[in-house]
Amino acid sequence: MKKLIFFILITTIIVQAQTKKISLALPWKHQFQFAGYYVAKELGYYADAGLDVSIKEYDLSLDNTKEVSSHKYDFGVGHSSLILEKINDYDNIIFLNAIYQSSPFVLLSTKYKSLKEISGKKIMMSNDQTVTASINAMLYSHNLKQNSYITIETSFEPTDLINGNADFMASYSSNEPYTLNKKGVESFILDPKDYGYYFYSDILFTSKEMIQNNKKVVDNFRLASLRGWKYAFENIDEAAEIILKYYNTQGRTKAALIFEANTLKKLAFMDDVNFGNINHEQLKEIATTYRLLGLIDPDAKVKIDFKTFIYSPEQDYNFILKSKKDKANSFLELIQTTYFKSLISLLFLIIFISLFFKKRTEKLLKEQAYQLKLQNEIFNLNIASCTTDLDGKITYVSQAFCDTSGYTKDELISNTHNIIKDKRTPDAFYKDLWLTIISGHTWEGEFKNIKKDGSSYQIQAVITPLFDKKGEITGYKAIAKDITLEKVLKDFNKKLEEEVKKKTAKLEKLASTDKLTGVYNRVKLDEDVSANYSHFTKHNENFSIIIIDIDKFKDVNDIYGHQVGDIILKEVTQQIQKNIRSTDTLGRWGGEEFMVICPKSDYKIAYIVAQKIRKSIESHDFSKVGKITASSGVYDIELGQDIQTMINHADTLLYDVKKSGRNNVGQPKAKK
Repeated sequence: MKKLIFFILITTIIVQAQTKKISLALPWKHQFQFAGYYVAKELGYYADAGLDVSIKEYDLSLDNTKEVSSHKYDFGVGHSSLILEKINDYDNIIFLNAIYQSSPFVLLSTKYKSLKEISGKKIMMSNDQTVTASINAMLYSHNLKQNSYITIETSFEPTDLINGNADFMASYSSNEPYTLNKKGVESFILDPKDYGYYFYSDILFTSKEMIQNNKKVVDNFRLASLRGWKYAFENIDEAAEIILKYYNTQGRTKAALIFEANTLKKLAFMDDVNFGNINHEQLKEIATTYRLLGLIDPDAKVKIDFKTFIYSPEQDYNFILKSKKDKANSFLELIQTTYFKSLISLLFLIIFISLFFKKRTEKLLKEQAYQLKLQNEIFNLNIASCTTDLDGKITYVSQAFCDTSGYTKDELISNTHNIIKDKRTPDAFYKDLWLTIISGHTWEGEFKNIKKDGSSYQIQAVITPLFDKKGEITGYKAIAKDITLEKVLKDFNKKLEEEVKKKTAKLEKLASTDKLTGVYNRVKLDEDVSANYSHFTKHNENFSIIIIDIDKFKDVNDIYGHQVGDIILKEVTQQIQKNIRSTDTLGRWGGEEFMVICPKSDYKIAYIVAQKIRKSIESHDFSKVGKITASSGVYDIELGQDIQTMINHADTLLYDVKKSGRNNVGQPKAKK
């Protein structure tokens, strides 16, 4: 018995010694995006290859690329930004496979459907997402630079789109749209691949040193992982169950995982392309995009052998979906076997009809050719257009272009646009224009040109690249519209609108201002008292009024005349203004009476303000008359009172002070 136990123990130690422990770092939390690795582990594919794999969920504090490059982790999964990191920082990383041939990374919105609507809007994304090339390239192709929109830190919650905290969200097409759909919210996706940007995603990578020192381990891990991915995509339901049982740290539902799987499956396979394939030409195109966006270190070498980025295994793993071509052949066979006779009959009928209507068709084609010629002539005479070669030399101009510029065709052909260029336009403007069109995208905008006679004119232009059958740029075509008169009228209308606004503001001020003192008149005071009362009824925030009357002002007018009286009114106004708060409102209530409105203040606070005003007036030496005094009444609003009752209370308190000797402030008795 002891010998048997000893034999089992020794056998276990030998097996464990032969098992290689390795680590895999994921770029995000556990979900179907990484299902192939879970399947390979849980179904024993890694164990069969002699591997004990530790799958590390995303750690925000770590840089996975740096950790793999420095050998803390053996393998990692990253995005197309790995190309940028290899060129700029970590030269020793090597790409093994690209799980997704096109990235699921998109912009998501619940309100907006097109790139044209992004300008000025809030886009929610994390710091590393802000340098995602596919998104930036898509935006840049429509002249949307980082100052065209507002970037806010992401919460990773699509509900921020619903409640208006953000207009767009950087997200995965396999996750967040499902979340919004379950909430009954329609979403709109702006996908870089719909604009011609196909970027790899979920690239499996390791270090050169790992390959040099443990090549067999690298090969075994790579093949076992691909085997896991094959099983995961062919058995989505079972793979989802594995995630729910062992890796569901996000609390996802099975339905959410199934949606994610079906979405990602479309991105993982391309016709006649082996699963996980990485093409060096595609890497080169992605790197070119990074370079145009200014994300590659300017000191980095220009000529790069992208073949060296990719691992070349001795044994590959073929996993490919049936191509459209194969499906077409199968469908053709079905047609031939089932409907062959009907197809032949239909073919003969089509030939007969074609011959019968041949002459009529020829006549129609001639008419269409004539119409096309006529349209071309109309275009030539009315639409300013031109084409250039790759060096910018003009190869064609329409007559309308000549009429607008004042040059003949002979003067323009073989010249560059420098002949009509306005030298006052900054070089940066043309640099941006050229960067857009040489990268294969359309440029739209406005700029000034100079006519042959030296006068300037404004145009609105659309400039597009011209491509040959191979997709190579052969030249550029521009269509322009003279908007000089339109701009003049627009500028005139703008100036006219500004002038109207100024006049309107001036009239509004005159309508609400006392002409003599420059403070609000009674009409404006009535409006402000009503506004404060409305706020009080809604929010129960108290406010007070102070009514101020200049003592014995009639004597001033009788003795010194009304001109001196007007001067005294102005000086009293100045004394009141010096002693009220920034939140208080001052106005002339009528004759020698003034009113101060004190928001968010009870009568005790208003009483303090009124005493400051009274003392300031009492101590001031007024022009011509010397010393004068003023009396006041203060009152605050009480629940259930209307505005007129409050004013009457303040007025009564004022005249009580007048009767008892003047130069004082009347306030209500303490409220119970």
